[in-house]
Amino acid sequence: MHILVVLRMVPAPATEFEILPEGLGLDREWMDFQLNDFDDQALEEAVLLKEASGARVTAVAIGEGANRVLQMAMARGADDAVLLSGDEEAGLASPAGLAAALLPLIEERKADLILTGVQSAEDLFGQLGPYLAGRLDWPHISGTSHLAVAGGGLTVAQERGNGVVARYRIALPAVLGVQTSTKAPRYVSGSKLREAAKAPIAKGPAVDSLPADGARLAMLSMPLAGEGAENLGNVAEHVADRIAHILAERGLRAG
Repeated sequence: MHILVVLRMVPAPATEFEILPEGLGLDREWMDFQLNDFDDQALEEAVLLKEASGARVTAVAIGEGANRVLQMAMARGADDAVLLSGDEEAGLASPAGLAAALLPLIEERKADLILTGVQSAEDLFGQLGPYLAGRLDWPHISGTSHLAVAGGGLTVAQERGNGVVARYRIALPAVLGVQTSTKAPRYVSGSKLREAAKAPIAKGPAVDSLPADGARLAMLSMPLAGEGAENLGNVAEHVADRIAHILAERGLRAG
């Protein structure tokens, strides 16, 4: 089994966002970036599968700071690392653009299992996995929480609402969107990181941020600022009086 795991750098949550003048991306000049949390879970799941089955793991990363994340991935157990380049001004590639760039790499490496985080801050609908599966014509499961080798394929757990867990058997090749790894992402020591920093990192293909096919980003906009909110409390009489007063204030009922 050859696992290719996708690692995306995303804006840190505390960052103040500014939209570029043309409205097609965020101004990233002073942004802080971090590894997408779900991709971190996917990396750990890949390394766990390697330890259980002897699989080979290739980590592929894109975004500001991706080089150091690839070194971390190799310190945690990845065998190879590939750095994808993108349009720094346009920002992170769209899921469709990233999927298109990964196709030749998947073929070249003869990977038969693709792991990616179920979603990211810039892919909230989790489209990367479905795009990849569609382009490859491979089966796909998202929201996985536990993977295990079974025969020539995998058993996959998927968390659903109210604590319900669905269990699947899936043959390879396949694409999986990881929500939670079987174990928490492991800590790596400074000595391992320094050793991994000596390992070569291959250069991958450039990623088109705005591919011509599929959905294209038309415009980003900041949310409109509201006028605030009022907590009406939990005493029914007070809530009713306050609502009646608000309706009267707005001319919706007699005072």
